[in-house]
Order: sequence, then C-alpha cells, then structure tokens
Amino acid sequence: MEREIIERYKNEMLRMYASANNQNSAVTNQTNPQTPPEPMQNQPTDIQDGNGNLLATVTTVRTLYPVANAKVTVFSGDYRDMNVIDTAFTDQSGRTKVFSLPTPEKQLSLESANTVIPYAVYNMMVEADGYIDNIHLNIPVFSGVTSIQSSNLMLKETAGANMDVQIFDESQRYDL
Repeated sequence: MEREIIERYKNEMLRMYASANNQNSAVTNQTNPQTPPEPMQNQPTDIQDGNGNLLATVTTVRTLYPVANAKVTVFSGDYRDMNVIDTAFTDQSGRTKVFSLPTPEKQLSLESANTVIPYAVYNMMVEADGYIDNIHLNIPVFSGVTSIQSSNLMLKETAGANMDVQIFDESQRYDL
C-alpha cells in the first residue's frame, strides 16, 4: 500500500513537471539545434579589471529537490565550441563553489553616458546523470556582486526521446 502511494505521488509530480515545462515559452527544447540564441560578446579584455562572482544552484521537480554531483561548466562563446573557464560539481544542497570571473570595473555603471555594457556575460552548462542538459546563455555578472544562477533540470524519462538539451537565454539589457 505504501509503495503504491509513493509511485502515484511520483507519477503525479512528473506529470506536473512535464506540464509546467511545456508551458514555459522562454525555453528552447532542442534535439538538433538549427538557430540557437546567440551568446552576447564580453567586453574587450582591456576593461576587464573588475571581479564578479557566479554561484549555480541546481534543482529538479520544479525546484523541489537539489541535485548533487551535477557538473556545472562556466564558459564563453558558443556551447558547441566553448571556451571553458571553470568547472565544478554541486554539493548535497545543489550548489557549486563560487566562480570568480573577470568583469568590467564598477565605475562604468556610474557613468550615464557610457556606451560600454558595465557587466560581463558568461554561459553555463549543467549536466547530471538521468537529466536533460541545461545551457544558460548570457548570464550577467557584475563587478563586486555574486550572481546566483538557478538551473532546474528535467528528468530524461519525463521529456522522452525528443529532447537532448534545454537552452535558456538570460539576456536582457540592464540599465543601471
């Protein structure tokens, strides 16, 4: 009896999870990507003298459970030809170490006539056994700030055979 209840609950949660992911229009589901979102370009290296941080949190079932031992790769460039900056694995709480990343100086955000974007953008790939890979493009990282990027993984058995990766485009212009 108890096992039957657990199985019914599990199946109900998986159905809810699949339904929620199908309604999310900000997600691109791709088996064979044709035109993925373009990663934004970081600023020229001569202005990258600040430092910002990025912390990843990895969960599943609509952010209900943390995913331990997920591989998180921070990179720049296209995900099919990535320039890997750093890699870490999540702990039991689904969190990675804090990645320290170069950013433009804070001072750039204080100048109203500035034409240079006062933050850096990075990309992140999240991989875990039994889950569909997530790729987050254009994550903003500001100097002196720890950005937290959440990644909610979907079970492969829920998605079926038509999905290899989910791509999330985090880009938007932050006017400071």
